[in-house]
Amino acid sequence: MLSLRPTAVQAVGRGVYHGAAAGAAGSLIVFLTVVVVAREPGLVALGAVLAPLLVGGWVGAALGLWFGRYEGADIDDRGIRFVPDTLPAFAAWPEIEDLRVERYGGRLHVAVYHDDGWSIRLRAPYDGRLMAADPEFERKLFMLRHLWETHRHARHRDRRRW
Repeated sequence: MLSLRPTAVQAVGRGVYHGAAAGAAGSLIVFLTVVVVAREPGLVALGAVLAPLLVGGWVGAALGLWFGRYEGADIDDRGIRFVPDTLPAFAAWPEIEDLRVERYGGRLHVAVYHDDGWSIRLRAPYDGRLMAADPEFERKLFMLRHLWETHRHARHRDRRRW
């Protein structure tokens, strides 16, 4: 079984991004409170802005590393199981029409196209800039395509003639 998850650097990068965004929102609230209510411009306001931003980034990095590696896909000889379970939770190889690489949000994602017409982007592997880069992306994509090519006609091979 092949387990595809975001790398540790990707998980930390996403955590820093989301933590810094939450910290920026907190910084705005704290800044408005300090300047408007306490009427303290200058270094106090600057410290009030930077503290939530930095804390949010560090907390986000820790949470991203802790929780950010639980999404992705598990691949075996039966098909692709999406982790965490999304709708659909499983796609069997004979039902997959195509595997494509698509650009979405500045990243390259693997998209699974089902023969019923629906498609879904895998949460891992993906490749992007800076901390979203995965040096093993092409190898993982090759392994995924190889498994699909090998098992997509399994429905016809498994029929036994008596």
